[in-house]
Amino acid sequence: MQNRFVRRLFTFAALAGLTGAAACLDDDSPNLPQIQERLVVVVNSIDRTLSLVPRDGDAGVAIRTVGLGAQGTPVDVAVLGTTAVVPMGTYPFAAVVDLRTGTVRHNVPLPANSGATGVAFLNDTLAMVANPGRNTVSTVRTVSGTAGPEIAVGTYPSAITVAQNQVFILNSNLVNFNPAGPGSITVLNSNLVVTKTIPLTGVNPVAAVAIGTRLYVLNSGSYSTPSGSLSVIDMTSLTEVEHRTGFGAAPTALEVGPGPVLFVGGYGLGVFAYDPFSNTFPISQAGAIKPGGSTAIADVEFDPEGRLLISDYGSCTDRGFLYRLTGPSTLDRTVRTGICPVGMAFADIFEED
Repeated sequence: MQNRFVRRLFTFAALAGLTGAAACLDDDSPNLPQIQERLVVVVNSIDRTLSLVPRDGDAGVAIRTVGLGAQGTPVDVAVLGTTAVVPMGTYPFAAVVDLRTGTVRHNVPLPANSGATGVAFLNDTLAMVANPGRNTVSTVRTVSGTAGPEIAVGTYPSAITVAQNQVFILNSNLVNFNPAGPGSITVLNSNLVVTKTIPLTGVNPVAAVAIGTRLYVLNSGSYSTPSGSLSVIDMTSLTEVEHRTGFGAAPTALEVGPGPVLFVGGYGLGVFAYDPFSNTFPISQAGAIKPGGSTAIADVEFDPEGRLLISDYGSCTDRGFLYRLTGPSTLDRTVRTGICPVGMAFADIFEED
């Protein structure tokens, strides 16, 4: 997502010691906005809510809950500024949420049987949602609460990444929810015109992050064998230049950490780390991070302060968990989310003038 890319740049700068500019946001200058809330925005699939969790503080922080509606199966959230967009899955709508007030501003109708899943912001007022049930994507105007015309992509689009002024749609190529073969990536230019479809060697692409001119695509593989893999895309030539195996059984979460190193997680895997430049695993699957002893990993993110956050499905019959770590083995906070947390993003809410 576009906001994730900006956040990662902030994290790298902080880890390099370049914190002076960021610190200016918190000084007493009357000419600069003051941050009112620093939030983790967690989407919970079963109870159809957002948990707005303060990033700072201990386990006793006050968490706000935003109800998204009585129908749907949300699995992703995108955040930019004070606005969140949540595709509602089996319910063909996207919820546009005002994070300042904690209310749903719009329920944007999507095409029937969209199955809306992946989402990313394209600019301040325009987001894009994947419609796997229709092999299309739709734009969502967050101010007016309307959707644009469908754009045809590949089979079963499930995730969207924005990088280098291009939009990359990950097509999982699922039929009846099972991989029918290798996946692909549909590339849109800044005018949202399809410029290329990139065939992948990997099966079931589910997440992607950009580092420099490379897009790293996590392939979940088949559900019956440990066939997770990583496709490396040259974003200039728009080709798959490498395919790397050994990423376990059905990995689903991918994030860029310090180094830069890729952090990978999934249900039953815990969280391990892969260095794409040395082709090594600084944190092996055997030594994976298992916060609270759990391996029910839903999402992995680094917050703007450089801390590792891990969401845990739990049983999906009770509230899940959000863990905060200050190092691979240093768990310093555990809070409860809604039921079945599946994705997260970050927001800074500034004081109003």
